[in-house]
Amino acid sequence: MNKLILSLMVLLSFSLYAQDEDTVPELNAEGFESTPSVTEEAAEETVPDVTEEAASEVTEEAASDVTEESTPVVTEEETPVTPVVVPTQKDETISKTEIKEKSGFKATESHWYATFGFEAMEYLLPFSYSGAKETFPEEQRQLYGGRLGFGGEIYLGAGLMTSTRVEGYYLGTLFESAQTADPELEDETVATIKDAGQIYGADIVQTLSFIWELKTRNPLIDEMTYLTVEPFIEGGIGKAWAFNKKDYSYDTGVVVEEYDQSFNDELTNVKFGGGINFTSRQGFFFSLKVTQNRYDITKRRTKGYFYKDGDASAPVASDPSTDLDPVMVYSLGGGYKF
Repeated sequence: MNKLILSLMVLLSFSLYAQDEDTVPELNAEGFESTPSVTEEAAEETVPDVTEEAASEVTEEAASDVTEESTPVVTEEETPVTPVVVPTQKDETISKTEIKEKSGFKATESHWYATFGFEAMEYLLPFSYSGAKETFPEEQRQLYGGRLGFGGEIYLGAGLMTSTRVEGYYLGTLFESAQTADPELEDETVATIKDAGQIYGADIVQTLSFIWELKTRNPLIDEMTYLTVEPFIEGGIGKAWAFNKKDYSYDTGVVVEEYDQSFNDELTNVKFGGGINFTSRQGFFFSLKVTQNRYDITKRRTKGYFYKDGDASAPVASDPSTDLDPVMVYSLGGGYKF
């Protein structure tokens, strides 16, 4: 039995020594198997060559992988975030301008309107007196006043506008007087002259105008603005009443003169005129106008007296002239359209 075991061990030892030396592991000092070292040639053979193109492809793939992983995926269940758009100053300006133009006055529409104006005119009066100190021939009396009107206008298209209005007016003059000295002094003269006059009436007026817009600078706020320019012609008819008077006295004790005469007139009026309006985008307008009035005196009443050179008092002529020249009226005014 022992011989059999011994023979087996010998056979085993021969088989172990018969193995390749490269395959026999090396043992370290502690008796453990050491890790085989890799030579530089083996390392070069083991690691494959990586070219620049392959490296760039790997980098791009890695970058795309990182982008895809870092980009959050919004599912249907998630609520998307609405971007907030901050309006620029230009957008705000345009928005305000559009709102202002939409809600503001538009010249190319029909409107109601009110007018006012300040006027001056001359009125012919047939005074007739000749004394030692004063003489009063026919007189063109200056009258000043105003006019108010209300009406409506219709836009016809192509820049044409027509309007109808009713207006009333009043013009008059102030009393004038002159006193030269103390009546008790015989060497000094004392004279008093008083003039009073007025005319008032109402007219129905029809106008035809053409409008266009003009861009100009506003001198008050130093900004560019738009004005609607509206030249126009007009015609009208109406009725008026006038009262005018002159009162003169001169008394020094030696020379005594007096003259007092008044006129009450009823008139019809036909007028033609033209002018220009400048209208803002708020509906306010400024107006310049010249009108020729052809007054016709339908009824004139006069009364008065005079005396001179120590003669007795005498009444004035009861049938004075009723002729009136065409009367030019100059008006400066404005109004509001709505």
